[in-house]
Amino acid sequence: MVFKKVRKSKSPKETQKLDIKWNTLDGILSILVLVVLLVGIYFLTAFVLRKIDQSTFLNISSINNLSFSILYGIQVMLMVGVVWFFAIYWRGALFKDLGIRYYSIVKTIWYTFIALIAIFAFSFLYVLMMDVVFGIESSPSKIEELVQNRSISNTILLIVTAVVAPFCEELYFRGFLYSAFKKNLGINMALFLSSFLFALAHLEVYSFIPIMVIGWVLAYIYEKTKSLLPVIFLHASYNLVSILILIGQIEMVRMY
Repeated sequence: MVFKKVRKSKSPKETQKLDIKWNTLDGILSILVLVVLLVGIYFLTAFVLRKIDQSTFLNISSINNLSFSILYGIQVMLMVGVVWFFAIYWRGALFKDLGIRYYSIVKTIWYTFIALIAIFAFSFLYVLMMDVVFGIESSPSKIEELVQNRSISNTILLIVTAVVAPFCEELYFRGFLYSAFKKNLGINMALFLSSFLFALAHLEVYSFIPIMVIGWVLAYIYEKTKSLLPVIFLHASYNLVSILILIGQIEMVRMY
């Protein structure tokens, strides 16, 4: 009698698991590489521009479509590049292990709706508390200054903030960095560290806590869904609503 080995079918939770081959050390090294390269490029660019008497090139007041696209393009390539090097090339992982996998569209929209309500409610309460309790008025963010300056077209701002940034930032901070911290430090520490670094990378002192909360929500949803689709969609939706509000406010001011 021949006995055939019966294979057990994997449960939904098992099929959702990500094979994280990179670790916390890889995440830390990626941060160091990014910081060194970005700082080096910034000062090198400033030095070159100073030599040709265009030192104001890097100021928000004088930045234009070309310079903005080049500088942000470099940042995007570096972020995606370190993810590819440490996760794909160095550790031999697959793109699906970074969370690049399908997830229910209906659930994605539902999570986004609930998360946006919670994020905007928290942001409103945060601004109210800072103003009433501490007497600190909100300061304009860098993106708000770019919108007010009107040196960059609204089309480029919308593409960058609502398409490019959500994909690249989620790939790095959630798909790569959160997973790296989680592998060695656990979920809670990974949630904290990835959201803290996410807020730190935005260089916004006043909005540091709200951005950190947003990062925590994004990482939490990523942990529950094991997919970048919901967090990219949420990130893109939040940025799109925010930039449209800013553009709308500027247009209203111009009308009166």
